[in-house]
Amino acid sequence: MKVRCPYKCDYCMNPKGETNHWWLRARDVNQFTLMAWNDLLADQDGHEHICSESCAAKALSRWMTRRSMEFTMPAAVITPVVEAAKRPN
Repeated sequence: MKVRCPYKCDYCMNPKGETNHWWLRARDVNQFTLMAWNDLLADQDGHEHICSESCAAKALSRWMTRRSMEFTMPAAVITPVVEAAKRPN
């Protein structure tokens, strides 16, 4: 009986084959690092499974977008409330 591989790409949901050359990425908001596939790390929480160069590019793009949002969005947005002046009757 063939055992089904439990890994799927976090970006395209492609299942991992036996001969595929996949990558791992630690979910780190401050640093983007791709690592060669490692079965021990792949089983740990906190790692993305990436199947290809195109999915690695998607991962980098998503990380860059989130990082740029941190720099452009203030921690708290204060919106002034303007009330219409009441007219005397």
